Amino acid sequence: MKIYRGKIKPISEDVVTILVNEGDIEVPAEQVPEVVLDIEAIIKEYLRLEEEVSSLARERLQKQGISYTEFGKLRRMIAEEKNFEMGDRALHWIAHQIIECFMINDRVAEIYSEDHVLRKKIIRVFAQYLGLEEQVDREARERIKNVAEGTPEWDIEYQRVYNQIARKKGLL
Repeated sequence: MKIYRGKIKPISEDVVTILVNEGDIEVPAEQVPEVVLDIEAIIKEYLRLEEEVSSLARERLQKQGISYTEFGKLRRMIAEEKNFEMGDRALHWIAHQIIECFMINDRVAEIYSEDHVLRKKIIRVFAQYLGLEEQVDREARERIKNVAEGTPEWDIEYQRVYNQIARKKGLL
């Protein structure tokens, strides 16, 4: 999953707009820009930590003379040491940080929804901007090779596989 810096502001604005409009959180109108900035800061911190983990992994590879094929494994290990999520769990980590920010932020007047509801909505906003739904669709179609497309069996299998992948990525 790649979060482009140019998408940070629109994602942050949409998260606040959707959560406020759907009655999940209450933010006074004059505080909305500040809450958006808080979310932007969380996303930027995620990107900074992700780069830091990658840099540490590269340094360890060089110092220890380990093959570059171990880079991913080493990155996951360092991320785990830092209590940091990457890959499929990255959106969960970011959503958790945003929810925690809402809890301690005096700019958010009230939180009406439970964490799991907020998390799903936040992840859904990210999914729209990051093209995750199209990615899940492609992956589901690639996995279904033994059933002819357009048949009722294919529709059932596609929905099952799509839901399985979407659940894994936090979209459902």
